[in-house]
Amino acid sequence: MPDKHWHYFLLVKMPHLIAEEAALHFIHHYQRLLMEVVAHPSFPKPKSGEVPYLALLTQARGWMLEHPQVLQDALAALRQANDPLPGDVQSAVVSMRAGRWVYLRDTAHYSILLPVTAHECAQAYAVKSLTTRLRDMTGSSGLVLQTALMEYAGGIVTDGLVGTVAYLGPGYRESYGEYVAQAKAQGQFYQTQLPVIAPDPAVPKVAKPLRQSAKAVQAAKTPHKS
Repeated sequence: MPDKHWHYFLLVKMPHLIAEEAALHFIHHYQRLLMEVVAHPSFPKPKSGEVPYLALLTQARGWMLEHPQVLQDALAALRQANDPLPGDVQSAVVSMRAGRWVYLRDTAHYSILLPVTAHECAQAYAVKSLTTRLRDMTGSSGLVLQTALMEYAGGIVTDGLVGTVAYLGPGYRESYGEYVAQAKAQGQFYQTQLPVIAPDPAVPKVAKPLRQSAKAVQAAKTPHKS
């Protein structure tokens, strides 16, 4: 099958993905940025042996987001090398939020994710992927995973570095489904932008804590790259 027909097939059959050109553009420049973070003097170097590449990128992402000055230093290093990070990629990185998310299910066009600690101000997100669907990376939905969400290509996108934490039992899937319905009713279902972080100490953080049920299955924490 000619490449152009295959690309058309992907666009038609894989609506959970952003445009291929935008995805490859982000991946290329994002990896350059993360390797600058790895080269930063403050980045914790492995004591022995080699760290797998994707695990190294995941560690660099966490370090960068925890230490804003490291991000600024990495951006400055790329500018000094006359190969600055493109503005769209930089904006995506600045908007990025890493953590544990409930990957509840897929619709025809996106994956539904929401914070693990859902409460009365429930929020949910319509998330797309770069070059590989979340379901193809994790094998299923209905689980808690570790990744970063960002604003890119006109929507909310996962950065593709994914670590699976645990599968959810039927009761938790049902509860989180109720949170999604609640988020939509409250206008807290986001499809193009991540909400502004404005913690309210008067609002309880967790209405129903996430516990490991007897049927919850521990999954591998090995990162995947889309």
